[in-house]
Amino acid sequence: MKIFSSPSLYLQGKHALLMHTEKITQLGENILIISNGIASKVAAEPLMRRLKQQKDHVMLEDIADGSDDEVTKYLISVAEKNNTQIVIGVGGGKIIDIAKVVANGVSSQLVIVPTVASTDAPTSRLSAIYDNNGSFQKYQFFQRSPDLIIVDTEIIVHAPKRTLIAGIADALATKIEGDAVRAGHGTNMLGGQPTITAIAIAEKAEETLFQHALLAVKANEQGIVDEHFDKIVEANILLSGLGFESVGEAAAHSTANGLTKYVNQSSMHGEKVAFGLLCQLMLSQVSEQTYQKYLELLLTLGLPVTLADLDLTYDDHILEKIARETLNPKETIYQMNIKLTTHDIVQVMKKVDETSRMFNTSHKIM
Repeated sequence: MKIFSSPSLYLQGKHALLMHTEKITQLGENILIISNGIASKVAAEPLMRRLKQQKDHVMLEDIADGSDDEVTKYLISVAEKNNTQIVIGVGGGKIIDIAKVVANGVSSQLVIVPTVASTDAPTSRLSAIYDNNGSFQKYQFFQRSPDLIIVDTEIIVHAPKRTLIAGIADALATKIEGDAVRAGHGTNMLGGQPTITAIAIAEKAEETLFQHALLAVKANEQGIVDEHFDKIVEANILLSGLGFESVGEAAAHSTANGLTKYVNQSSMHGEKVAFGLLCQLMLSQVSEQTYQKYLELLLTLGLPVTLADLDLTYDDHILEKIARETLNPKETIYQMNIKLTTHDIVQVMKKVDETSRMFNTSHKIM
């Protein structure tokens, strides 16, 4: 059975958020906006003010750092008390994942407003669940995809370039992981086979990244929404989001999840995926030319490609722990349908590290 999933409506453009609030208000009454940090100031608060001109019951919950489980329970109770019909998540990956859980908990409509293009989480019908220490625990799957995604590129272009670069790495894994899943006759994140559409989307994501990534980062540095920036935002969020969910994940994301407990918590998801992508390429036994193509782009973007870049050493004890997390029975690495041991994963991580250090790092220009 082939399965493909997507949000009901996706809007992207400069000033898209405040220009299209009617798309939100059409979904129902009693709105709960969830946000935090700078995202509240630049997006959630202006959105609340605009929505209050159209609806009587609009609330903003600016959540603090803490246990995601406790925060989610609190927000669900708030939503239930106020008969919330629309939950809006405004922010990065953590806020997006929490908003999905809350909307599912109260059976409300779900609107996602990403303020960074750092992950492909906005479009999917799943959340990544982490513990209080930032270690990956599991994926939580939902019955429905988000109802509306609003991507305001004028907001995102003023986010740190590190977030865009992390999103590029996350998106770059989409086709490679999908290829590995198909080669192993595995299934996508929905438990089905990928459609021709999903495969084409994953391929277009990669093509767009290699063509426009470097120029998009330059535009981000200058705070300019040009053609390159706009295309990379779409690749990071929409193409990669539809792609990863409907073609599947494999070793790159399993490795990234395995790293979460042992690298600095300030490390972004896409930065861990960058190293995981190289492990994926190594496991898939791609040609040296293909491997170097990806490595060169990751180096140029300044992404972590060695153990030292991740503040890790050749400590076999730690590497074996990472390998065991990577091979967690619930991980997507098994969609490749190849038998791997902790020793195999440790050796691959070491080989990636060695190859990256030997490669001509003069490519690193950013």
